[in-house]
Amino acid sequence: MKWTRSFVLIAFAVFALSFNQGISESISQNFFRQELGLEGSQMGYYTAAREFMGLIIVLVAAVTVGFAVSKVAAAALFITGLGFAAYSQVYTFPQLIVVGMVASLGLHTWMQLYAVLGLSLADEGYEGRVLGKLASIGSVGTMAAMVITLLIVEIVGIRQMYIVAGLLAIPAGIGLITVPKNARLVRQNGFCFKRRYWLYYTLNFLDGCRGQIAMTFALFTLVDVYHVRVEFITLLLIITALLSWYSAPKFGAWIDRVGEKPVLTVCYALSLPVFLAFAFIPNAYVFAAMYVCYMVFGLGMMARNTYLKKVADAADVSPSLAMGVSVMHVSAVIVPITGSLLWAAFGYQVVFLLGFGFILLSLLATQFIRVPGIAPAPLASAAGK
Repeated sequence: MKWTRSFVLIAFAVFALSFNQGISESISQNFFRQELGLEGSQMGYYTAAREFMGLIIVLVAAVTVGFAVSKVAAAALFITGLGFAAYSQVYTFPQLIVVGMVASLGLHTWMQLYAVLGLSLADEGYEGRVLGKLASIGSVGTMAAMVITLLIVEIVGIRQMYIVAGLLAIPAGIGLITVPKNARLVRQNGFCFKRRYWLYYTLNFLDGCRGQIAMTFALFTLVDVYHVRVEFITLLLIITALLSWYSAPKFGAWIDRVGEKPVLTVCYALSLPVFLAFAFIPNAYVFAAMYVCYMVFGLGMMARNTYLKKVADAADVSPSLAMGVSVMHVSAVIVPITGSLLWAAFGYQVVFLLGFGFILLSLLATQFIRVPGIAPAPLASAAGK
């Protein structure tokens, strides 16, 4: 994979969105709890409202048929940057819902285009390496955001950090507008729902269930149950980003070398004890260590998209990715509310046991993966790509 102009522009966009998310992840749990006074049950309703925007991504895909994916991604960056900056003006729960949905529209539009942008640059057999390299660049953006948060959060305050979070999104969007034309980046169909891709949709749905539990409740548990400060969360995310930066290219190469089924099997199997630890080991440091493990193992989930690329018709890849994001967010609307009800009734432990169940189902579904015979790309040859 060469550092072409297209790759640099796409990589900068990945860096910018990761920078945005890095700052948001560092401060959001403390912002919700300390600035807005949210309870664990309210987190589920907020998350469900925000993630509803991911459910309607198929509609975004439908109305952008014929547009270059890079241009639509640029618009997504603009909306994301402005949306996150608007968090700085939120003072009530209804305001939080509205701003969260606006920012989420941009973010989820980007999510279903990110893989298309990366895969458009990948030669056959090198899909994992390209996505892994972009994920590694994203981790650098996350680390930069964490360091900046540590340095200035006490000076500028939590609210103003949301404005800082959106700073790079606008220039990154301008950069994507200038991405050279590429036939692979023109969406031919709005969305694609075909029976033969059922396994891809299933894995996305189950990963959405598992991911929503972790995203909604893991860091919030550290703040609400273990009472950790912004600095603790930020250091935790810096460690996570550093390990992800190192590991993402290796996961990508591993996928290309051994295939999607072994990688997903190992990552799901290792995630099972992580969720048990979330539930049953009442120690903030153990919880934090398990969170790092969960995030690193999650890098292997990029294999879902490389699997789709290998089994789908070329014209189906982009619209199927859009459908995959929407299928994932069916769970995103249901699971956070269910988790909130379980938290309120039985405590946070039951929420993570629910996540354990979803991972177990993902592990079982992975065993149905079958990929047409494509010779794996040798690791040595990748160095010059």
